[in-house]
Amino acid sequence: MALSITVIGSTGLIGKQFLESIQPDDYAEVIAITRRSIPSLDEKPFIRQAIHDFTDIEQMRLDLKTDVLVCALGTTIKTAGSQDAFMRVDHDLPLAIARMALEEGCKRMVVISSVGGRVDSSNFYLRVKGLLEDELSALGFEQLHILKPSMLLGDREETRAGESVGKLIIKPLSFIIPWKFKPIHATTVAATIHRSIQSVQAGKHIWEGKPLFTGN
Repeated sequence: MALSITVIGSTGLIGKQFLESIQPDDYAEVIAITRRSIPSLDEKPFIRQAIHDFTDIEQMRLDLKTDVLVCALGTTIKTAGSQDAFMRVDHDLPLAIARMALEEGCKRMVVISSVGGRVDSSNFYLRVKGLLEDELSALGFEQLHILKPSMLLGDREETRAGESVGKLIIKPLSFIIPWKFKPIHATTVAATIHRSIQSVQAGKHIWEGKPLFTGN
């Protein structure tokens, strides 16, 4: 069945990689909701870029009439500027957009979370991720796919100093790290997004560890 998809978080590492990996016949319609034009998509006219400033999500409503919502929104507390600002980007905004998509008939959602994300975590970042997972689970999507990668590999537009240092230390030791905590390339996560969209099994699905790499 040909599905329409809408992507939010289109300029981030995973969102951009996923969009760039889409081929003309993969989906019936592809909408990339973004704050600014993405030059790398200029050669993909079958992807419609919907420019929004995210201050009034009601303006997104028509672009959320879709079969599948893919959410790759995410930032860091340092980039956001405060815990409150981080909460708005990584929790409040995705949750509000998911609710609106449901109102417009969307039945499936794919969201990028994080390994270790849980509502009872002592780490604020992971606690917010876990809270979003729980609240999305309660919304009632026919399918909800939660992808929980560890450290992400790939070329970001923004520089994350701690992540860069971590890559230098962890990547060479990846072969001895448990699957759940192995660094993973954005291209691999993008491939798993494609697989999750093609799934026909209803319910909530958690993708972490080896299945995130291999799809099974």
